[in-house]
Amino acid sequence: MTLELPTGEKDKILVDEEHDLADRVIDRHHQRVLLSNGGSVDYQYLPVEKDVVIKAETMSSKRLIIAMIALEGEYSMIRPEDGTEFVFSPMQGHLFVHNGLSTTFKLPGGQNVQSLGLSLAVDVFERYFDNDVPEALQPLLCTNTEDIRPVRFSVTTAMRDTLLQNLNIDAAQSLQQIKMEGIGLLYLALIEQTLRARGEDQGMVLRCADVDNAQRAYQVLQSNLREPPSLADLAQRFSTTEKRLNQAFRELYTDTVFEVLRCLRLEKAKTLLESTDMAIKEVAWEVGYNHSTNFSTAFNQKYGVSPAEFAKNARPAVLRLVKNA
Repeated sequence: MTLELPTGEKDKILVDEEHDLADRVIDRHHQRVLLSNGGSVDYQYLPVEKDVVIKAETMSSKRLIIAMIALEGEYSMIRPEDGTEFVFSPMQGHLFVHNGLSTTFKLPGGQNVQSLGLSLAVDVFERYFDNDVPEALQPLLCTNTEDIRPVRFSVTTAMRDTLLQNLNIDAAQSLQQIKMEGIGLLYLALIEQTLRARGEDQGMVLRCADVDNAQRAYQVLQSNLREPPSLADLAQRFSTTEKRLNQAFRELYTDTVFEVLRCLRLEKAKTLLESTDMAIKEVAWEVGYNHSTNFSTAFNQKYGVSPAEFAKNARPAVLRLVKNA
């Protein structure tokens, strides 16, 4: 791992079963226990006076499922697949898939950070649940890992206090391995309990099939902007319900099927206005608007400018000359 201050000062830190090199940038404590099944439990304590960036790299590209929370303080992680930033705090943790890509963490200054992480290979993760992984965690098992969003879970006061109490047990050195293995299993059980309660409250959670259906439906919409299928047709096509498809779209693309389609149309229109000399009516028709007035209203709402004004400013001079000729 590399730690970096805003001043550019850096320190490289190696942490494995044989090395734990003290760094000069910040004082820190990192305890890692390797589990007999190939996973690991990681506990870190860092007093952070100034903003710090941690760039973590792994020696292995093995696919892992990682559960991580901040028992104290707050930090964020930049998801390497798409640059999404999500926050860990004493009230919220995340499970995510890691494929060995370099990962960046941001730690704001003026705080102490305690972080607990559990890393497990996918097959080990499934065996811990006796191959009956809770529905809320099913998306983590999907094969197309680049599109798997982290699974968020709430950290209750009881959960946080239980973990801290176990971490603070003053065990003999010979018992540290057993202690940390026990904390890892307890941690996973508490997460499962929290997610099960959340699933009961919300009534429905995504399955791996829901994620796959949403991704395929997105591609269908992208390829048929002029005459896209209706939500009902999409649901029937992929043997799901309209409610499940909309929920999957909200998780993957942050909006409903209809709103995602609208954004795809307007993004395509924006590209056409920038790169062609098509008239406004032609662009509107091309992306599925039968009336240019409706298109202009939607475009203005999204980009804050009319299509005509946007095209005037965005098109190269040579296209404007051709159009005016």
